[in-house]
Amino acid sequence: MSLFKKKEISDADYVEVEHGPVFTFFSSLWTHILKIMSANMLFVIFNIPSMLIAYLYTLYFIPRISPTLELNNFVSFWVEQGVYGNATLGNELAAEDAAYQVYFFMIVFFVMTFISTCLICIGPFQAGFSQIYRNLRRQDMVSVLDDFKTGVKDNWKQGLGAMLISLVVTAVALFGLGFYINLGSRMGWLFGTLLITFLLIFCFVQNCVYQIMVSRELKLRHIYKNALFFFILSFGPSFAMILLNIVVLVIVPFVLLMYTSYLTVGLYVFLYFFLIIGAMHYLNAYYTGYLLHKFMPAPKTVEEPARDNTEEAPADD
Repeated sequence: MSLFKKKEISDADYVEVEHGPVFTFFSSLWTHILKIMSANMLFVIFNIPSMLIAYLYTLYFIPRISPTLELNNFVSFWVEQGVYGNATLGNELAAEDAAYQVYFFMIVFFVMTFISTCLICIGPFQAGFSQIYRNLRRQDMVSVLDDFKTGVKDNWKQGLGAMLISLVVTAVALFGLGFYINLGSRMGWLFGTLLITFLLIFCFVQNCVYQIMVSRELKLRHIYKNALFFFILSFGPSFAMILLNIVVLVIVPFVLLMYTSYLTVGLYVFLYFFLIIGAMHYLNAYYTGYLLHKFMPAPKTVEEPARDNTEEAPADD
């Protein structure tokens, strides 16, 4: 099965077979694992500029949320706590060296969290990856490079708009989060919690936006409106998807990196640079396909031939 072989793509946004959506997703994930891994690696490579932006966001906004996360304060705090590496797993650093290492891993964590959740990414490129995942969820053989180029070419303007919107919304949310949390009052913590909730919902919406973008011909404002409606109309399952994304894209990588062993860091690099991000993006695309099928079914462009007693009618797409 070639990664670059192209076949006709179905118009069906969501294909559920007799085994149900969960089985179908994992079956499709396994069938297309090489394509998803290829998309994962390309995602990391093409988002190197995004990593620089995410790095600047991390250095500017994160210390404003907690002054302890400023480099000098962070190192002093951990040295006072007697931080040291995990010698049993090859990490024998101690004192300031260990503190600087932990800080470096923390920066990597924040940068990759911004990237993997699509809060900070190159919008036209993300549209290209969304084109790949859209065609995969339609359960057809696709070409990684051809579909990526098609997605970028057809949606680069809206992808650029979505990227700019995400950069502004993320910056405003992080700035507000730092402001309210540092008030040190109950009202401040309340508004801070609301901003965190808003940012999580926005992550969900942003992932839906790119899938709707490559699946429907809509203006960008209508794409965002429909993505928000998707969350509201399917609140329970969508909230569960948010929690799953938090576990896989936030909690697990944080644990792997903060464990400060070369073994867990190596595991993180392998999983998240070659597989997990692509798998989660495909899961989000698969779920968005279900929502599209449910709330925004594609109009039929070709009238179905009349049935007769001598010829079997063609199946729906």
